[in-house]
Amino acid sequence: MDFASRLDKVKESATFKYSSLAKREGILNLTQGLINYRTPSRIIEAAERAMREGKTSYTPTKGIPELREKIALKLEEENNIEALGPENILVSAGAKQVIFEAVMALVDRGVEVAIPNPSWVSYEPIINLAEGRIVWLPLKPEEGFIPGDDFLSELENSNPKLIFMNSPNNPTGAVYPKKVIEDIVDIAERKNAWILADEIYEKIIYGEEHFSPASVYDKTITVNGFSKEYSMTGWRLGYCACQEKEIIDKMNIIQSQSVSCATSFVQYAALEAFTKEVKSEVKGMVADLRDRRDLLVEGLDATGLLGYKPGGAFYVFPRLGDGDDINLADRLLEEGIGVIPGSPFGSLGRGCVRISYGFVSRDKIKEVVEKLSAIEL
Repeated sequence: MDFASRLDKVKESATFKYSSLAKREGILNLTQGLINYRTPSRIIEAAERAMREGKTSYTPTKGIPELREKIALKLEEENNIEALGPENILVSAGAKQVIFEAVMALVDRGVEVAIPNPSWVSYEPIINLAEGRIVWLPLKPEEGFIPGDDFLSELENSNPKLIFMNSPNNPTGAVYPKKVIEDIVDIAERKNAWILADEIYEKIIYGEEHFSPASVYDKTITVNGFSKEYSMTGWRLGYCACQEKEIIDKMNIIQSQSVSCATSFVQYAALEAFTKEVKSEVKGMVADLRDRRDLLVEGLDATGLLGYKPGGAFYVFPRLGDGDDINLADRLLEEGIGVIPGSPFGSLGRGCVRISYGFVSRDKIKEVVEKLSAIEL
């Protein structure tokens, strides 16, 4: 059959593919970009209440005003992003949808977009769908996958309209220091480029500080959501903010002609995420994830399989060889371990695998390390 040529450069999501394969009985599933915590009960109860109250119709395309006001206040108080009102906020059906809309609003055929290598598997396909031209910015395991001189040099020598930044990072778990982010902002400012700051793992940080580029640079589209922090992946609720209101309005045109609006009762339920009770639950979850991170990193370090300590999210990205990581992931599945191969995250992911400890209990982490160390890689 004759399909649109834009699909030629887009493949099935590797994360969804391998997550599905790893759901077989007897597999230690380290694939999933989610945590084994239930959505906080207050949020669930608020969703039920909203449905019973009849809040099941369309909402304004940008999202309900109450939620956008809460988000604007949160970004001002916690991220030091000033001059935001409800009209500077767009609520959508997940952070991925927000990123798609931002790229579609800014990127024409041949326009340069700079993204880290490696980076989340969906950045590249979204840019390819917009027919943009990707500039890869190298991240090195020996630098803890934090942008270094080569990253900044490649960025300096390019001419991007849009620069992607993701901290804490998927797939590496790296948290970018403030100075590094300021260096990237400095280049973006001189080139008059936009920054898309994907901050979906913002609250899942272990002892380091999160810094939002939008606090110092107005042409930043800050992307966040409720999926990771509140264990709401299936609820599909994300948002973005920008001090330049025009980009929000342009993205909203795309939203109004695609998903229309985020699910109504989910938006009302999300208001509970800003309560003290729910925030306290999140802190407990993050403390548990930190313990899991420490156990896994210590175990992998002891066997020589990992050479850095991620500062956030719930991933590690070890290099297990220089060969075909797709075949490696397939072989690990046969041995009872489900991981995501590294090359779908970018060429510098070759030989690596992404391990998620978000859905594996602490008592299973020792088993994970023992199995990995026993396999001839």
